[in-house]
Amino acid sequence: MDATGFVAIAKIIKPQGNRGEVAAEIWTDFPERFQFVKDVLLQRSQRQPQSLRVESFWFHKKRVILKFFGVDNRSMAEELRDYEVTIPESQRMPLTEGTYYQHELLNCVVKDRQGRSLGKISEVVGTEGNYLLKVSRDTGDFLIPFAQSLLVQASVKDKELVCDLPEGLEDL
Repeated sequence: MDATGFVAIAKIIKPQGNRGEVAAEIWTDFPERFQFVKDVLLQRSQRQPQSLRVESFWFHKKRVILKFFGVDNRSMAEELRDYEVTIPESQRMPLTEGTYYQHELLNCVVKDRQGRSLGKISEVVGTEGNYLLKVSRDTGDFLIPFAQSLLVQASVKDKELVCDLPEGLEDL
């Protein structure tokens, strides 16, 4: 499998037990998706991606415990530490209208109602329900609350967001 066109749904943080299972942080808003995940690509910077098949999974303390075929002991599981568990973008869970994956917002140009560019989204910060868009520009960065009331139009396909910002927000 080629590593391009994949999205991370979890990150392996440690071995779990002695039978080759690993504990992973869940990086998806749809943990139920693990029941449909079979083939994954494990990716880690400076390492060769590994294609593995999920044998089983279960949830424990806000993490997912994964067992891969062929990974049968703790030392094999230890080798998987810090790998991201990725799936093809085509297998992402569908979203409702008006919701977006965070990575889709990155590099979107933010414009005001008059079409003036305010900068590009360089990061999405915060937690569910309290997201902020970090907008980068030559004169410095500023934050925009990612709120429906400020968003006039969004086209992640065209990498453009039109916002109606309160006076002076971009100067903070």
